[in-house]
Amino acid sequence: MADVEERIKEFVRERGVQVVGIAGPDRFEGAKMPSLDLSYSMKGAKSLVAMAFPMEPGPIYDFLSKKSPAPHNFDQFLKYQKLFRVEDALARHLESLGCRARAVPLSADYRPLPYVFSTRPALSLRYGAIAAGIAGQGWSGNVMTKEYGAAIFLGAVVTDAELKSDPLIPAGYFIEEFCRRCRRCARVCPSGMFDGKEEEYVLYHGALHARGKRHGIDRCNISCFGLHSLSADRKWTNWGLHWIDAWVEGQPRGEGKAGLVWAMLKKGLTTGDSEPRFHVLKKLCCILYPENVFLKDIPALSGFPAEEEARYRILAELMRRMDIRGIEEYPIPMICGQCALVCGPTLEETDRRYKMLISSGLVVPGEGGKMVRVDTFEEATALRERYPLRIPASRMLRDAMASIVLWHRHYFGLGIPSLRQGFRYRRALGKALRKRAG
Repeated sequence: MADVEERIKEFVRERGVQVVGIAGPDRFEGAKMPSLDLSYSMKGAKSLVAMAFPMEPGPIYDFLSKKSPAPHNFDQFLKYQKLFRVEDALARHLESLGCRARAVPLSADYRPLPYVFSTRPALSLRYGAIAAGIAGQGWSGNVMTKEYGAAIFLGAVVTDAELKSDPLIPAGYFIEEFCRRCRRCARVCPSGMFDGKEEEYVLYHGALHARGKRHGIDRCNISCFGLHSLSADRKWTNWGLHWIDAWVEGQPRGEGKAGLVWAMLKKGLTTGDSEPRFHVLKKLCCILYPENVFLKDIPALSGFPAEEEARYRILAELMRRMDIRGIEEYPIPMICGQCALVCGPTLEETDRRYKMLISSGLVVPGEGGKMVRVDTFEEATALRERYPLRIPASRMLRDAMASIVLWHRHYFGLGIPSLRQGFRYRRALGKALRKRAG
């Protein structure tokens, strides 16, 4: 008879999620980063079941090649909710066996901190996947699986059951086998978040895990919220609507955190749609909706219409059902994430995706606000000048106030236990780095 761990994994696989692993109590001992404290998500939690679900390659190709952002966004809507549903089913199954369990939100579940844009996860699904042996650290800070690379959705369930851990993927496996020969993820962030050469480390389970040095989470926020979509060489964009004018001649150098925060706020508080775009992610990843919300009168991805306006209408309808208003004219909430999207399961596939992106051209708002693809920076600039985005001051003010309320209501606080854990973790990391240096 199969043991309980194997039965748990089979339960998940039967529901369509094939990559699943378990981290038992031994994986959460000693000094650890705050986002691996299971008790923060559920008091008394001792073990974690991690899951990885692939993004569909076809929509990724459409997204990176500038054919259309809609199929990938649609895929995210469906996959986030499917994975959340599997989490919920597993949590209820474990409870039926006499255990306590909780499905972990898939994103936008951050710890309260004085700087509300720190986006520190309540429980890091990335590090949970490492702990459960289904993933390893990649150069960009995204984690990679052997099956899919980094283009994955992650989920987890925490439980008070004392489960046996699966084997870990060795620290540095993906860095040595893939990343040092690739590092394309470092080249595809419009805000230049990642260093292409220099490394930094995270400490987990007594081992140092290398990744590319990151230049601050604010750069990621700037790109992923669509505040700056233009590449440093001005040859391509992501699907964002905006450019930060001071960055058009090149990404900021030596600007410091204050300069980045000012650039982010200055642009973010004038877009008129920052709050609803983030609210899509927050609701999609933290609320499990009835299945008919995303399935009733909605085609499957294989039957997604070819006409772009019809695709936008479907996405706008899904957001209407989630009670989100304010981005109907451009219902594309997920406009970046390119550091994960380019990272396929092989170096050859990653190279293919990277070449798609850097040869894809630029998209900018054109007549009527519709996104138009062009080949050159000069054409993009001409369109932006001819069809400037005109956002009413009342809408900007309304959105700015709503954004301030949302972020400070949900993510502002001192979080003394987290700060204390963070101090202990940084001390342990420093000790490990000194020991490594010899």
